[in-house]
Amino acid sequence: MKTIRLSAPQIDAVIEDLKHRNNIVLTPASYLKLKDIYDIFTCVRQGPEDENRHIWIEVERGPAEAFGDYEEIRESGEVKSPEEYEELWKDYYPDETYWYKFETLKFRDEKYFYLNDILFGIINDKEPPSDNNLSVSEDFGIFINWLRGRIISEVQKLKQNQPAYNEYIRNNLSYTKRFGKIRRKEFWDIPGDNACRPDINLGEEIIEKLKAYIVSMKNGKRHFLNEMTANKYFRICEICYDANNYFKNQGALLTPREKYLKMADGRDAGLRSIDGDSAEAFYKWYHGTEIIGAHPWEICRGGNSTHISLYISEQMNKWDFYLAGSSIIRVEETVRMAVSLYENGIPFQLRDMEEIFNMVTGNDFIGIVPDTIYPVYCHSFFPKEDNIIDFMNLGSDKEIKSKIIEKAVWYPLEEISVI
Repeated sequence: MKTIRLSAPQIDAVIEDLKHRNNIVLTPASYLKLKDIYDIFTCVRQGPEDENRHIWIEVERGPAEAFGDYEEIRESGEVKSPEEYEELWKDYYPDETYWYKFETLKFRDEKYFYLNDILFGIINDKEPPSDNNLSVSEDFGIFINWLRGRIISEVQKLKQNQPAYNEYIRNNLSYTKRFGKIRRKEFWDIPGDNACRPDINLGEEIIEKLKAYIVSMKNGKRHFLNEMTANKYFRICEICYDANNYFKNQGALLTPREKYLKMADGRDAGLRSIDGDSAEAFYKWYHGTEIIGAHPWEICRGGNSTHISLYISEQMNKWDFYLAGSSIIRVEETVRMAVSLYENGIPFQLRDMEEIFNMVTGNDFIGIVPDTIYPVYCHSFFPKEDNIIDFMNLGSDKEIKSKIIEKAVWYPLEEISVI
């Protein structure tokens, strides 16, 4: 069979197409090819869960023609000359080679296939596809044939000399595909004046007050509120808002409830509608079914990882608060809120308080994740003892990327072996 060669831009085009597919439809031919790939790949030692196996594939950038048709790109207005076309190509693909992680796993009767964390195939030995299935695209069929050839080749190299194979991966795998960590203070030095510096923005006085709060939480006796009403909650939210001067031009004209309505998520499960001064009404609302799935505690709306929440906890009619907001783009606001609540004698716990203190003083680590992983909720990828709660990709800036690579600590790669 003729060897199929694909370049990185061609593989990326297939991956991009796969991202936008609502479902994965295989022809009988593609099904058989994937089944064969899975069987060939079973000689690779599996991970601890779901028969997980992986291997790295290095692919050349290829010629400019693999990037796209010059005439089509010129007609679209992106370039005006062959020189601009080549410059665009190298802007997108500056490196000579690119790395792809091929991975399989099995769960019950189904076998899953991934390339750079993108699911591109599912097969079930008990339910082969219908002969009526049409191919998704000609490119996908070519990709499957290319992949089969590369897996055979990589497995052969691994079997021939396992230590040399892993050494090559260790020495050559792109850092954009690795996990690492960098001390925040050292990261600040790289962009210089453009660095996000919560230590400077907050100032020594606020940071010292945050430190005093943390010491008090470790050594002091906790206290609670004996009664809670909606208006009390709105007033405590106002303390947080005013700490950040959100309403500097109209604060005196707005009630605490109005400030909450302007800043919060809005899905308050009817909190704004109950009797604001009734402890009984609040208790009934708090333990009601409407609150399930709602967001009354999201006092500063944002994305999944960028909002700030002030939760209420009740035990035996004693009320406590939990302040949460450790995203680097919101942490300064959270710290000002925490200090203000502390100074006003409000009982609360700051979630991730020590990690936040280390973050705003530059003493924590930022976790570096591969470019195939969106850098949020990545805690499980890092050792618990590293206390990493903030994550990043290396990014595309060549100069900054090389400086991060030099200063970062990189976690060992998982050894690939055969059974």
